Parts: sequence; C-alpha cells; structure tokens
Amino acid sequence: MPERSPRGGEYSEAATNVLSDFTAALAEGRIEVVDLTAPLSDQAPILQLPPPFANTQGFALQEITHYDERGPGWYWNNFSAGEHVGTHFDAPSHWISGRSGLDVSQVPPRQLIGPAVVIDKSAECATNPDFLLEVAPIEEWQPGATPTGAGGTGWSRPSCTACA
Repeated sequence: MPERSPRGGEYSEAATNVLSDFTAALAEGRIEVVDLTAPLSDQAPILQLPPPFANTQGFALQEITHYDERGPGWYWNNFSAGEHVGTHFDAPSHWISGRSGLDVSQVPPRQLIGPAVVIDKSAECATNPDFLLEVAPIEEWQPGATPTGAGGTGWSRPSCTACA
C-alpha cells in the first residue's frame, strides 16, 4: 500500500524512489547541495532606492528572553525585516510587468530547485565591492550558452569587509 502524504494523498512509488535515491546520493557525496543563503543581521546590505521612492527597513532583532526572569528556561527573539533584506527571490508579481502573476506564496517550490553553476567571484568582490559580473566571461567559460547559476560574493562570510 502506498504511503500517505501529509496532505492526505498518496505518495507514488516513483516519488518515493526519487526521494530515496536523492537522500542516498546526498549521504554518499554523489551530489552536492549548495546553500547560498546569507546570515541575517543588522549589517546585511539592502537595496537603497533614491528619493522620492520608499525604502525597505533593515533587519532588526528584539530580545524577548535570554534565560532570565522574563523566561528562565528559554532564549527567543522577535525579528523584523523588509522583504529585500538577506537572501530572497522576487516573485513575478513583484514588478509591475508581472503584477497579475504569482506572489511568493504561490510559486511552486519545484521552480526554486534545480541544477546550477556557482560562479565564485568572492575574491573580486573582496577587493571591489562594486564588482560587476558581465556576460562575456561567462560566454568565454561556456561558449554558446549562459547557464542558470548563482553568484558567490563572499559577503556572508564573517571576515568579509566588502559589505561593511
């Protein structure tokens, strides 16, 4: 009998096999998942728009308890941030050209996962915080095709001063 999914449907045998194969490949080191997220802090760079446009707030952390009289058995916080702080993606509805498109809650997770190439330009960004990756070096690296990819700036590393 097929397993039940958390939503009440049934998992297909093929889906179960894919998941099993995926987790085995991860455990054996045959595939690598690269986490491209950056830690959130009040130092996280944010896009600043020129006047008269409104800007988003930065990241803020408010301590609620820290194993003290406010809560002796736990540590927790409130946090707030504008939607463009930290690692994020812009849903189609973010821009006026996609205003009738999907919002973040409607984008299927399968559209956020896939093979990619990481273009590590952390050395360049460390020496030049305004470094701009252009198309020509990518085309030299892979003639005839521009890969789906993600850039590595190194800005999330604690020792990085480029984003300060």
